[in-house]
Parts: sequence; C-alpha cells; structure tokens
Amino acid sequence: MSEALKVKASRRRFLAGVGIAGAAGAAAAGPATVMLGAPEAAGAATVILHDSRIPLPADVAARLQANGAQVITLGDDPVRLWRTEVGAVLRKPDTRLFGVTRWSDYLIVRGLAAESRRHARHEQHHPESGHFTWLIA
Repeated sequence: MSEALKVKASRRRFLAGVGIAGAAGAAAAGPATVMLGAPEAAGAATVILHDSRIPLPADVAARLQANGAQVITLGDDPVRLWRTEVGAVLRKPDTRLFGVTRWSDYLIVRGLAAESRRHARHEQHHPESGHFTWLIA
C-alpha cells in the first residue's frame, strides 16, 4: 500500500470517529464521541495538539488517550515546544498530528512539520468558535 493511501485511511478513521467539528466545538456543543484506531505502522504515534485557550473536555481527552493518542497542549510558543524534549514525538516523520488550534498556531506547526516533509492533509475553519481543526501527516 502506498504511503498516500495509508495517510488517507488514517484521516478517514479520524474524521469518522471524532466528527472533526465536534472535537473543535466540544466545549460549546457538549461531549464528542472519539474513536481513534491504533497507528498503522509500528512505532507510529498519533498526537492531538490543542490550544491551551480552547477548553478540551476531560472526557474527550480521556477517550483520545484511551485510544492511543497523546494529547499535548500548546502553550504560548509552539516553536519552543517543538524544539524541546517533549516535542521529540512531534518531530518524528511517522507521527500523525491532529490539531484543534487557532490559525496562527496552525501556521507555525504546519511550517515546522514541513521541515520533516509532512504536509497538511486536512484543515477546516469553524467560524462559530474561530477554531481550526487540521491533520498533518
């Protein structure tokens, strides 16, 4: 199976399970059902980056973690996080990055991910809340 097909399958599983708009607006709209499959490649990680200014309900975070995703809260400086030891998993080329952030943080993370030849596969603006949801793989 080609690398492009593997990424599409992962994105489809994520979008179907999370309901991407529900994850972004979970604080306003109530709890969202989250189902993430295990990473396809051995050692591959799934990381959910979320803006610290966007509340992520505890039950949503717990479901994400129970399904193998690592939830990382972005602080004021995404570049500093990316370059630290905590951000080591973010820099790995086989890590799938899903995000619920503001546009400015998404642009920064997208540029950093491009350094490891990973590019945006999905991005969506949610005008009612101002948040963006995205996938970089």
